Amino acid sequence: MLADEAVTTTAPETVESAQPSSRRRVERSTVVARVAAFLGALGLVLVYALRGGSYDLVVFQEHGLVIWWVLAIGIAVGLLPRARPSRPALVLLGALLAYALWTAVSLTWTESAERTTVELARVLDYLGLVALLSVTLGRDNWRAGAAGLAFGALVVCALAVGSRLAPSVFGTDHAAATLHIDRLSSPFGYWNAVAAWGAMSTAIGLAWSAHDRSRIGRAVALALVPVACLTTYLTYSRAGLGGTLLAVLAVLAFSRSRLTVLIHTVVAAAGAALAVLAVRGAPEIARATGTRGSATVLAALVFAAALCAGVAVLTGLHRADKWRIPRPVVRPLAIAGVVAVIGAGAVIGPGLVRHAWHSFTHTTSAVSSTDPTARLASLSGTRYPVWKVALKAFDAHPVGGNGAGTFEFWWNRHATDPEFVRDAHNLWLQNMAELGAPGLLLIIALTISALALGVAVRRRVRRSASAGATAAFLSAFVVYLLHASVDWMWESTAVTVLALAGVAAVGARLGSRRFRLRWPARAALVLLAAVAGLVQVPGLISTTAIRRSQAAERTGNGDQALAWARLAVNAEPWSASAYEQRGLVLESAGRLPAAAQDLQRATSHESTDFSHWLIRARIETERGRLAAATSDYQRAHRLRPLAAVFALAPFFKGTGAGP
Repeated sequence: MLADEAVTTTAPETVESAQPSSRRRVERSTVVARVAAFLGALGLVLVYALRGGSYDLVVFQEHGLVIWWVLAIGIAVGLLPRARPSRPALVLLGALLAYALWTAVSLTWTESAERTTVELARVLDYLGLVALLSVTLGRDNWRAGAAGLAFGALVVCALAVGSRLAPSVFGTDHAAATLHIDRLSSPFGYWNAVAAWGAMSTAIGLAWSAHDRSRIGRAVALALVPVACLTTYLTYSRAGLGGTLLAVLAVLAFSRSRLTVLIHTVVAAAGAALAVLAVRGAPEIARATGTRGSATVLAALVFAAALCAGVAVLTGLHRADKWRIPRPVVRPLAIAGVVAVIGAGAVIGPGLVRHAWHSFTHTTSAVSSTDPTARLASLSGTRYPVWKVALKAFDAHPVGGNGAGTFEFWWNRHATDPEFVRDAHNLWLQNMAELGAPGLLLIIALTISALALGVAVRRRVRRSASAGATAAFLSAFVVYLLHASVDWMWESTAVTVLALAGVAAVGARLGSRRFRLRWPARAALVLLAAVAGLVQVPGLISTTAIRRSQAAERTGNGDQALAWARLAVNAEPWSASAYEQRGLVLESAGRLPAAAQDLQRATSHESTDFSHWLIRARIETERGRLAAATSDYQRAHRLRPLAAVFALAPFFKGTGAGP
């Protein structure tokens, strides 16, 4: 009886003491999950961005291998998934998987199995990234993950500007230095990729600063917007200018606190203008010829950042996010604005369109001027002929294209000028040329599913901070689509990762709580992840071995060069590059019959790459087989008739320099 009384009297006290303890454990685990999500997302962005934008084959395949095997191990031991992905997220994953499968199917008709395998690995890298974020982020930490991505994007902009102002501290812009150009290319090695990143970061900073509950978060986000704008400016990219304007419009469209966005946009624009004026007053900074004037530019940036941070804090203190323009005022203003735009378009639109079209189709290099910004006033360039050739490729092979990653070979055969072109500089046309109509439909489905996921989250969220995070990455994705429509941003890995990772992170908001997979489903997913990881391995090993073989050959170590070349062939037997490298090593060693045999294998794997035939012609010449050499040389000429090597050939006739 006493024992029963004791239990009766002490049990409620035990429960009451246990409840706060349980709540503390839950709170601690939530904090840990959020910190891990923030740091993980931040690290993800920085790793992809600061390794040359992860454009290099070896780099992005290393990332893909790690991501897929983390997924495989996590699913196998039961750590993943932390949350069940929502239906819109599963649709996005399904679209990526379908696109990857069609890319794999193109191996059956491609002009280069090696290059198509590279593109398959790239798509699987993106699929793995979206899958990883979808199963590791949930309702409790998705916004922390999005914050990590946002902060990382803005930090990269600061590092990019730093490479222009203080290269000894932040690293030299190697692309600009090597090519002797004034366009900011660090850290991606390509100015238009940096411009896309800057425009996307502008969208992220504006949206985040207008909605975040944290004063520090608002201040940091808006303070770095002028830095992002200056990053885009220093690339002197026309697409970057358009992307920045689109960023503002997209943020206004997707935001809840539009008036705050307008205030922040005006202040950030003023700060960015101040920084741009400082750059224009420092010719060495503007033209990438030195660092004189960097202190002035830095001072302008610091002042702009302080101004933006102060305004962001003030709008938060005065709860500007709650301000609304009365509907009776909004409607007349909106109608007047629409009428003004239509009227202006009717008056000056036709003339502008004609001028723009003439400029766009006038395929010369950009305007030459001592002022780097002069090119912004013209649409002249080389996109038009490249896009025409891409359409010609689609007309020739509308069902399947030429195979993923092979546009370069088609361009070589049908080019209108000798410029080297690897990609069609347009996501949609490139898919038409390489993967036919199904490829175009699949990439459209992929982008629509990503947009649908972001829109679904934006419509569902109630908190202002959640709406801001969603608007930030939804706007960034829209800006990405603009840049992908005029350049090879799909292949610029870091830029595409920022776009897809942002959508995947906010999409985790719709996921449900953690669930347990049944063992058949778990086993199937582990197998899928392991296979996707293994796809990255052959190209990773082969390309690394080829580079080491080339390095050994340069130092005169022929035996080591041959050993590495053999490893490259064994790792990726369908690689024409591996056979070519081994053939070159054998040629250097004087083993001409074996070298010729390897070049024959290279031409059989990539019969439309002129360079293999040209090397083969040289080796046959060295063997004294002039008829075969002439045939190979002529084949190479047909495959790239406008190549500079053939334009120069007549000047070397009779010198013994060629067949």
